[in-house]
Amino acid sequence: MSEPLPKILCVDDEPDCANLLERHLGGQFDCVLAGDGAAALAALEAQGPFAVVVSDYAMPGTDGTALLAEIKARQPDTVGILLTAVDDLDVAVRALNAGAVFRFVRKPWTATEIVTAVREAAAYAELVANERRLREQLARVNAELDEKLQDLDEANQLLEYWVEFSPAILYSFSWDGAQLRPSYIGKNFLRLTGYERTTAVIEPGFWPGLMNASDRARYQALLDELLAGERLHGVVEYAIRHRDGNPVLVIDSMRAVQDGDGHTLEVLGAWLDISARD
Repeated sequence: MSEPLPKILCVDDEPDCANLLERHLGGQFDCVLAGDGAAALAALEAQGPFAVVVSDYAMPGTDGTALLAEIKARQPDTVGILLTAVDDLDVAVRALNAGAVFRFVRKPWTATEIVTAVREAAAYAELVANERRLREQLARVNAELDEKLQDLDEANQLLEYWVEFSPAILYSFSWDGAQLRPSYIGKNFLRLTGYERTTAVIEPGFWPGLMNASDRARYQALLDELLAGERLHGVVEYAIRHRDGNPVLVIDSMRAVQDGDGHTLEVLGAWLDISARD
């Protein structure tokens, strides 16, 4: 299916000039003719939008510059071309500088001149329309993104609430091949240990230091297997010392996160106080 021809409006109060425009442009564009400014505005409402409006300057009633400015105000994507006689050159330059006119063509024109001018104007009109559509699409995408971010913020707040009041303390430790660093510890860490979670983040060896010495070796053995990629999941029970001095029995469920080559990048886990079980 062939693409539709660009739609243009030719405005001239002289029938011979209007017919000449149609003869020169009709093969490459979908031309609509109007005899004056009023007829042009009526055609704009009834048959528009037009990619390009070609208008004579000297017409009774509304001149070409005023007409093109009005059309630009009503349909900003439409591109205007002004036809001028030699004596109207200053007027055409002022209109061009004012932005209401894309280009002017002096009378008498040749077929090549008018076709080239309209073709370039139509290409510019398409560029402007595409840019506007992209801006509108970007605005819609940004609005949808803002809505999703708001939903995500609300979900994160709800998740933080669940994590804070969950009996399990979620954590993650990143592994660079040499050192294991806490990257996340749930807010409910305080309830389990009596310490703020920042303590476990900034003090290396803090967590193993809370364990009974007899349990530390079993914990470290499981952790070493996960870091070495020898297993993906493991569970170990051990006792830690609460800040108030009381023992807390913990079950620690750990899982290794690996890259495509099987190298461990992170250890995710959950601590659960099972002291009440005994």
